Amino acid sequence: MTTTADGQTQGATAGCPVRKLAQPDDGSGPAIEQVAGERPRWRIRSYALARAVLRHPEGTRQAGFGADSLNEGPVHIRPPILYVEGEVHHAQRRAAAHLFAPRVVAGYREWMQATADRVVAQVRTDRWTDLTALTMEMAVEVTSRVIGLDHGGSPRMRGRLQEFFAPPPRPGAPFAGAREALRNTAVLRFFLLDVKPAIRARRRRRGDDLISALIDAGYTDLEILTECVTYAAAGMATTRELMAAAVWHLLDDDALRARYRAADRDGRVAVVEEVLRVEPVVGHLLRRTTAPLTLDGPDGPVEVPAGALIDVDLRAVNADEGIVGADPDAVCPARTMSRAVGPVVLAFGDGHHRCPGAPLASMETEIFVSALLRDDLAAAGPPRVRWNEVSQGYDLTALRVRRVPVPG
Repeated sequence: MTTTADGQTQGATAGCPVRKLAQPDDGSGPAIEQVAGERPRWRIRSYALARAVLRHPEGTRQAGFGADSLNEGPVHIRPPILYVEGEVHHAQRRAAAHLFAPRVVAGYREWMQATADRVVAQVRTDRWTDLTALTMEMAVEVTSRVIGLDHGGSPRMRGRLQEFFAPPPRPGAPFAGAREALRNTAVLRFFLLDVKPAIRARRRRRGDDLISALIDAGYTDLEILTECVTYAAAGMATTRELMAAAVWHLLDDDALRARYRAADRDGRVAVVEEVLRVEPVVGHLLRRTTAPLTLDGPDGPVEVPAGALIDVDLRAVNADEGIVGADPDAVCPARTMSRAVGPVVLAFGDGHHRCPGAPLASMETEIFVSALLRDDLAAAGPPRVRWNEVSQGYDLTALRVRRVPVPG
């Protein structure tokens, strides 16, 4: 296996394609170690230790996604579900749980299928199409329906969200000042033009969506906005990356693509979820201890003091050979793992902060990828890879594809 300058790994292991996305500090290492630096941390690379931390809400709190700087400003509001702990967190989860119930998720399939067919119809034989723009379109429409945003199909709303989720422009880049100004006002425009109209509509007539549930729970408009942004980040910005990564793998490997096309629905989901295991969209989960924590390390108990930052390295945890077997960086959907572990290992998190929309994301990705791969595609080359400091994961852009003309 070799690693290229842009962080991609290439090669083949046991007949399976291997991880494409890696960073310099990826790879094997101690199950737990202290890492010095500007932000000292305890890095965890084993599944057992990661699960112990993520399932210990009494002694840890969220420290990722900007949690340490939450409510530093003059306006203090109810924190969104991603940042709260304890009974407050459980209450917020219960209020939204029905949105992700199996029956409700299954009910989205027919609508998702029609949406995917419409979105992928934009891929033509006579021009290149940026697939990552289409994955964003699909993700925004699906997540908007769950949230209760009425402009899910609006290119302008997608543009506002893309501006907000985009990384800051590099200093000195062309039009950096203008791009940063647009980015800084994106949430305000999202609130005024998308969220506020949806709130007004739901106050008049409730729906089976997140905004209606938040209104019934007494949330203010600003608090509803923060929840919408949180769910948008989870449902849009991450699922679009999974769809793009899955297509990238499938277009690059003829055998994996043939396997995907020949599989039934469960088999196709298995391929998607194995890609997610190998290429977790969120690469690290951060927790801060609120009390001393004793972990069962490989060489005996490890005492982690209160106030320490714990870094759960998901790329390492998801490649724990003791859990996933040999060739852990290879995309092998047939690998045997314990049912208690689950096919994506910890790519959707674990414990009380585990992603509630996991089944929705898997189904959405399988539907989109299947619609796209009904015909043969050509790719202009690999996508551009950027690393996102907020999600601790990757952003893929410029994966250009076109349909291959049918002879005759």
